[in-house]
Amino acid sequence: MIIRPRYLWLISRAVVVGLVVILLTGCRSGGSLESSQAVPIIFDTDIGTDVDDAGALTILHILADRGEAKILAAMSANQNRWCAPAIDVINTYYGREDMPIGSSKTGPNPEEWYHDSVPDYPHDLTTSDEAPDAVAMYRKILAAQPDQSVAIVVVGWLTNMADLLNSEPDRYSPLTGRELVKAKVKELVAMGGTWPNSPKEEGEYNFHMDGAAAHKVINEWPGKIMFTGLGKDVMTGARLVAQGPKDNPVPAFYRNFFKGYKVSERSSWDLIAVLYAVRGLSDYFTAIPEGKCVSQKDGSNQWIPGPTSNHAYLVHKMPQTDLAAVIEDLLLIPPIP
Repeated sequence: MIIRPRYLWLISRAVVVGLVVILLTGCRSGGSLESSQAVPIIFDTDIGTDVDDAGALTILHILADRGEAKILAAMSANQNRWCAPAIDVINTYYGREDMPIGSSKTGPNPEEWYHDSVPDYPHDLTTSDEAPDAVAMYRKILAAQPDQSVAIVVVGWLTNMADLLNSEPDRYSPLTGRELVKAKVKELVAMGGTWPNSPKEEGEYNFHMDGAAAHKVINEWPGKIMFTGLGKDVMTGARLVAQGPKDNPVPAFYRNFFKGYKVSERSSWDLIAVLYAVRGLSDYFTAIPEGKCVSQKDGSNQWIPGPTSNHAYLVHKMPQTDLAAVIEDLLLIPPIP
């Protein structure tokens, strides 16, 4: 692990200050550094099983730099030792090295190799075990937020959400998990499922990996859920790998993934979830709210048409190649020095 004074690796970015200012003030639509409309976000990921999680956290940092989002914390549903350090690496690169990071103590722990790059970049956490329990951190953070203010975007398994619903009153709040969610969370954005219906007994990965958690959250969540299953054919990452600076860890994560799977770009499932969580439908998406999702414990899902409910799912509005360009442009914006 490399631990070095932050000013040393920030110096190399100074040459891009002018470009950053131009991009932030004039070349992109929506948001500003002084925006009072920043969306409070808790990011929940299974980072390590795919590389789009890293891209999604990158997009979130960039939107926060623009004043469009306020990142309250990042949580890992994956217990693997490299997950919290990988989050820490990305947070540190984007100047948020003190951002809270929580880790599940009950979830699955698959390991993937793209975290081989983690030791090459500045960070503090050496293992996920050093990160606080995700549910305790959720309760602490949510209890301190205004009512109906927080968006939680889950781009991995719903493990932490199920554990949060099951949580009991504690020193942070006299409310149960369900009561706390109902009071504080305005929307859960869940990247998962196959829409409108998955094949019978064949759940999408994020739902299938912890099918019991998905079943509980989908059936019991006391608020709005937006399901975002889009992104398979929205291919990104190639420009980031080709043009990203060497001190940015995210191109290295993508490069390792591409090398391992012998591909040159990757689907954008998780990045789309973050884009929606911060910017809403915008010109990108249309929502289908007429009906309700039913989930099975194997992770399969069905959409039951009917009256508008607290469930909805996204469909594309913008051409997918145009959406990919929007995402690639965002990925290449450097941090604010």
